[in-house]
Amino acid sequence: MIQDLSEKRQVAVGRYLLHRQIARGGMATIHIARLMGDEGFSRIVAAKRLLPEFAEDTEFVAMFMDEARIASKVHHPNVVPVLDLVTTTDEVMLVQEYVHGVPLHVLLRTAHECGKKIPVRISCSIATQVLAGLHAAHTTLDEMGAPLGIIHRDVSPQNVMIAVDGSARLLDFGVAKATMAAHVTRDGTFKGKLAYSAPEQVRGRPVQQSDVYALAVVLWELLVGHRMHATAQGEAELVATIMGGHLPSVTEALSSASDWGSIDSDEWRHLSAIEPIVEKGLAVDVAKRYGTAAEMERAIAKAVAPASTSEVAEWVRTLGKEFIEGRDKIIAAEEASWRRAPQVHRTPVPRVRTMETSNPRNPTHPFPPSELRSVVPVNPRTMRLVLSGLILLVLVVGVGVIWAVKPSKTAAAKPTATVEPPPTAA
Repeated sequence: MIQDLSEKRQVAVGRYLLHRQIARGGMATIHIARLMGDEGFSRIVAAKRLLPEFAEDTEFVAMFMDEARIASKVHHPNVVPVLDLVTTTDEVMLVQEYVHGVPLHVLLRTAHECGKKIPVRISCSIATQVLAGLHAAHTTLDEMGAPLGIIHRDVSPQNVMIAVDGSARLLDFGVAKATMAAHVTRDGTFKGKLAYSAPEQVRGRPVQQSDVYALAVVLWELLVGHRMHATAQGEAELVATIMGGHLPSVTEALSSASDWGSIDSDEWRHLSAIEPIVEKGLAVDVAKRYGTAAEMERAIAKAVAPASTSEVAEWVRTLGKEFIEGRDKIIAAEEASWRRAPQVHRTPVPRVRTMETSNPRNPTHPFPPSELRSVVPVNPRTMRLVLSGLILLVLVVGVGVIWAVKPSKTAAAKPTATVEPPPTAA
């Protein structure tokens, strides 16, 4: 739910100005924020601010920071990058790129409420883009060339943003491990998004193919138009269904729906082609699943031509029009508020630690902390001119000195004796 636009209070945490809260989860609040740089530079970002009970848990914060640092090494167009991690006396905040678009779970809900089927080619485009991002993360190496073994652990519609340019962007790499560990520690139960968890993940032994399984569930829901486990009566039944692999196929789920007749023959052909791919992605046995996210991506693209990003952009702008307009109003209101330079409540902290300062070897951080540096950057061209001038001056002075002390050849020459002509005889 979008907050009232009359809310004006802004909070500064380090070099970030936090605007209003736009979402809230079990462990954090999400804010539109602004990176405040030197010389009037600013940039809109998204800030995930840990709730106090998590920010005060040193063990959780340490795990959260370690995972975020690893996630910051993932660079791919279909992954929302981690830009910074800020900790203060009483704040822990993850900073990510702000994606202007609509969360996939909002689009799924809107389509269901409107009775609209998501076109198969649109569904396949979203799935292949997310799979491309997953493969990039799964194959990310450290600075020494060693695999990092990254697993997302929480691939779900809530963690996929569909941008207004038609790109699908995967969120929150590295966050899920810390989150799920906290849930197990605090509650003694597994409270992740269980409906998207593979059998081995439910057992507590996730692998990279667990992300492939979760994406297969997401694709199933895109194609069918509702939650896969919507009828499960409680957690025990849901776990039994996942562990036993008793899942309805795509065409079975659609054939039993009251509006299945609204699907035309072309869509049915596409659905029949994509169904075995979804089933392989949902295999209980990891060995029978796709070995990599890239393998499943290629299989989908071969079976059904995915929609172009321009087609996805048109779809999301139409279906998500109300949500996008709401976000546009929030951004415009915050921009106007910032330009009026309101009083900012600053978090009183003696020092701000960022992901860069707490891990100085991290080469991927794009924004060095301005509050920890006071060096004025020098234009390289100006520096070269100054150095050239100094060198020329030294040469001129040197030549002058040599010329002044060198003895004159004329002065040093020995005088020549004058020869008198012989006297003339009388």
